[in-house]
Amino acid sequence: MPVLLLITVIVQTTILDLFTFGLFSMEISLVIAIYAGFHLDTLRGGLLSLALGFFLDCLAGAIFGLYAFLYLLIFFLAHIVADRVYREKPALVASFTALCALLKGLAIVVFYHSFFGADILSALPKIYLPQAVVLGALSPLLFKLFHRFGVFLHAEDTQPAQRI
Repeated sequence: MPVLLLITVIVQTTILDLFTFGLFSMEISLVIAIYAGFHLDTLRGGLLSLALGFFLDCLAGAIFGLYAFLYLLIFFLAHIVADRVYREKPALVASFTALCALLKGLAIVVFYHSFFGADILSALPKIYLPQAVVLGALSPLLFKLFHRFGVFLHAEDTQPAQRI
């Protein structure tokens, strides 16, 4: 699984940036962290989110540990929300993913301002808002894909038994 996570992070930081012409990044890893918060237990999902954040920190992070911290935070937020809502509803998945992408963008702006004194507040509407809209729109489809992939990896059938 760590190899698949590393490949996902490499693909999202290189190939997917080419498709968006560098205007914003398609953070499939963020959707994976939210999916883990909705569907995995605390230990497995937390380790998965930590690994995703670590790989992003190694490849794209200026402040080491920022993505690991944010992905763990988003995982735990999704884990708390998952217990209180119907997590298979596509509108909820899309809106929650968009909200988390915006919160992650806002946190990055705050951290960069705190550590570097960089005023990148203008990046919120230019970069993070389109990213949140696109991730929100794609997240229900990605959740279905992750669910199928998870079933394939663990060789379990999540469909109810059929009468013969």
